[in-house]
Amino acid sequence: MTLSLLLVADTDSQLLYCEALSRFSHPQPIRLTINVVPRDGTPREVLQRIGRLGRVWQRSVPQLLQDPELASFSAIGVFLTGSKIAEFRSAYRHQAEREGWRPAPLFCGFNGVVLEHFDEAITWRLGYDLICLNGPRDLRRMERLLRTTPYAGVSTALTGLRRQAPAGPPPDRRQRRLVFAEQVAMPALSEERARMVQLLAGLADRCPDWEITIRPRTAPEESTFHAQEIHISETLARELGPLQPANLTLSYAPLAELLPTSRLFATVSSTAFFDALDLGCRPLVMGDFGLANGYGQAVFEASGMVRQFADLSDLDGEAEGPWPAPEWLEWMGYGDAFGPDNLLRALEPLVGQEREPLQLRQHGYVVNASDRATNQLRLQAESLIQQGDYGGAGSLLELAQLQRPEHRNIRRRLVAVRSRSRFMRWLRLRLSAGFHG
Repeated sequence: MTLSLLLVADTDSQLLYCEALSRFSHPQPIRLTINVVPRDGTPREVLQRIGRLGRVWQRSVPQLLQDPELASFSAIGVFLTGSKIAEFRSAYRHQAEREGWRPAPLFCGFNGVVLEHFDEAITWRLGYDLICLNGPRDLRRMERLLRTTPYAGVSTALTGLRRQAPAGPPPDRRQRRLVFAEQVAMPALSEERARMVQLLAGLADRCPDWEITIRPRTAPEESTFHAQEIHISETLARELGPLQPANLTLSYAPLAELLPTSRLFATVSSTAFFDALDLGCRPLVMGDFGLANGYGQAVFEASGMVRQFADLSDLDGEAEGPWPAPEWLEWMGYGDAFGPDNLLRALEPLVGQEREPLQLRQHGYVVNASDRATNQLRLQAESLIQQGDYGGAGSLLELAQLQRPEHRNIRRRLVAVRSRSRFMRWLRLRLSAGFHG
């Protein structure tokens, strides 16, 4: 029987996860559809690559939920940001009930290592038929979280951490280059980011035969979910000025292009550590800020790759040194036992079977993913509108719209609260009917 899979993703990193998750070696025939939720800035090369895996759709979540073909899939994987994972599950089940067809099993996962807020991330994913995890570390954490709750026993699949697939013959790594992946949120304080720049400049001075390349998280005009007070390029100019070493440079080239030809990779706690492993570039972790959970570094402590950059001077020796500890890699999910085929094996007993959905509302337990009625969402949104919290009201109205896509006034209220002009927001709120229970 051909398995028809739909994967839904909304960011570049989620799409890369879908790409990695589609590298099946299982003999079962698979018909794959990947829905890329439209957004500005999705790289064309990423779309071209996933286009070689199967059909590519570019539909918004409301459009997708109203597509008649949605009922034909054997299973659906949802890889969206934040609470949208729970919102999709709730709206999809509502749509299946309205249309009278049996919902397919839903699965979700993580597009990298979750360094912080793992418990919160799991509670957004409860209610899915299957949760993909990276490896034993995630599985043990999830079991500890759920073992004494009504939610214990959720089906899981260990799909591993490999995200990148080397292309072509092994690259020439004679070039002495260390790529440092900057992160927007870690370290977050401007004085700490200044120190980070000074550490890299000092390393460049001590290793003049090496190129130290900083890969900024974003270009100066771009933004992410994390607020960035000062762009790294400004920090470099302010801290070093004309004294900046000539071999300390910035590059906005994708890491997938920089890593194959670089000998070393470094980060504070970016999960691009594992991308470097995939592409044969030896990774290091900057330990000068301490192995604090707040920076997500504690998870790297047992890797054997943490270095004090203030004392680092022999990059040639580091480039020829040992790789991360095999036991640690196995614990994290980086090994041959973990991969996409585990997903197929876990789906087999779920596809085509009647299932009672997990009851998320349990006495004494509060779960982020708990279903909320449309009227409850609208009532809470109106309360936030009265408080002037238009962003929060928009999030609730968006979920209400997913549940009731045909409801015109929900759409009008959502357009109103999203208006950037204060006058247009006031006018549209006045012209659309509020909800008062």
